[in-house]
Amino acid sequence: MPVLAVGGEHSTGARLADSLNTVAPRLTGAVIAGSGHFVPDERPNAFPDELLPFLSAPLRRAGRV
Repeated sequence: MPVLAVGGEHSTGARLADSLNTVAPRLTGAVIAGSGHFVPDERPNAFPDELLPFLSAPLRRAGRV
């Protein structure tokens, strides 16, 4: 299953993606600059910039390339 892990720069940052890396082989991680814990509320224009490409990307096989 594709997984998108979005963390705010002033909150979890990349730690969220790092913690899921071993259990989610189809992981995409993103850190939103200038955001804290509530990314969609704090950076409403930056959040869709990560979410929409993730949702529209073609499915790919599990595993690292």
